[in-house]
Amino acid sequence: MTLVVVLLVLVGALIGVAGLRLAQMRAVPLAAPRALPGIGPGSTSLEVSSDAWSYSSGPAVQDVLTRYFDAINTKNYPSWLATVTPARAAAQTPEQWQKGYASTVDGTIRLSRIDEIAPGRLVALVSYLSTQRPEDAPQGLQTARICWREAIPLVGDPPLIDVGRSGSILRGAC
Repeated sequence: MTLVVVLLVLVGALIGVAGLRLAQMRAVPLAAPRALPGIGPGSTSLEVSSDAWSYSSGPAVQDVLTRYFDAINTKNYPSWLATVTPARAAAQTPEQWQKGYASTVDGTIRLSRIDEIAPGRLVALVSYLSTQRPEDAPQGLQTARICWREAIPLVGDPPLIDVGRSGSILRGAC
């Protein structure tokens, strides 16, 4: 009888600890902002949340986003072209692309979530920090550091980055 009581107390304690840990995990959103680097863009490696990684397309999305940001950071237009749809590529000439990313370095990159919006259509929620010469920054936001949050559309298998919708990007000086 004493052994049963001890086992019940132990099981109850384990359940209580597990419940407390779950509550703590839920208190921190998947896309919780991290501490920003004091200077520069931070690490240029893509960080993936456990939620995004566990998604069936997680590895493929991680691959295309890694290649996308690497292409921007190395100013490699042909590599960037291999990560986007023809419609996205058609939105700017190679010269416009080179000029637009001439001084940009993206870092502190985080893939927080992946959602399937239709068969073969995904949305990746990504945040990152870009540094650039202020004169190279987007119109109306001429600053050296910009924090971005984007809902990036992906299509196909393997996925490619498609043209985004209006309102799918939040940005601000940071």
